[in-house]
Amino acid sequence: MAKQSKIYPIIYVRGYAGTQDEVEDTVADPYMGFNMGSTKLRQNCDGSIIKHIFESPLVRLMKDYGYKDAYLDGSEFDTDSKVDNHSVWIYRYYESVSNDLGEGKRHEMEVYAEGLGQYLQKIRAIICGNNKKKLKAFKVYLIAHSMGGLVVRCWLQNIRLSEKNSVEVEKIFTYATPHNGIELKGVGNIPKLFKINNTENFNHDRMREYLNLPKDMAVNSLNGTFPLQNFFSLIGTNSQDYTAGLGLARKAIGSFSDGLVKIKNAYVAGSPRAFVHRAHSGHFGVGEL
Repeated sequence: MAKQSKIYPIIYVRGYAGTQDEVEDTVADPYMGFNMGSTKLRQNCDGSIIKHIFESPLVRLMKDYGYKDAYLDGSEFDTDSKVDNHSVWIYRYYESVSNDLGEGKRHEMEVYAEGLGQYLQKIRAIICGNNKKKLKAFKVYLIAHSMGGLVVRCWLQNIRLSEKNSVEVEKIFTYATPHNGIELKGVGNIPKLFKINNTENFNHDRMREYLNLPKDMAVNSLNGTFPLQNFFSLIGTNSQDYTAGLGLARKAIGSFSDGLVKIKNAYVAGSPRAFVHRAHSGHFGVGEL
């Protein structure tokens, strides 16, 4: 009989929002995209489409494993009496960037990562209270899309090292994350000086800074900070169905990618991984699988 996975809270960390309008759309969504599903599936080599209903990762977790969200009466739970390990939490780091709900100012990756650590500690306190047995056993699963995976790694490989009483992580699942940066066709790695809306976060030099890596180490390395067997990378291979920016992004990135992230850059070195013929996001996105 297959070994059953233990139940721990799941924390979702969404990806990059390029424009301010995308930020506002993001913060207007209670689940920041984790609720997005799809009814379209590419079939056969001719690219024909079949109808296949995937209700979303959130709904599947609720239906298959009895998870529930962490919201009650218009806000997150703030007591330990009504929520347990069967819970899904959304790290809403873009709220501070919103003109409507925050300061309207983008922050550095380290700020988002520090906020993630604080959020995990908050969740632990809500679920466990002062119960020593619960506190000792508490762990989380982290699920992250695109840049969200870099937020997770920044916390994991940098911020967490100086935290007091940091939260234990059981497993990490990233999909469509540019673990080795983003490459532009004919240019190579995105330049560090290209700082429109924090796009320098995908530059190798900047990544080494917030991932706390030596200059001679590949940026897709965890540098021994987390068990590789517990870190999974899901990689999209469909560049043609990525429509963001009126298709300009996929043209700038080129083939052998999900339309934004090159296949060779979408995994942590040495980690388990899988490949799916899905785009970075959208109706045929890897998150809507």
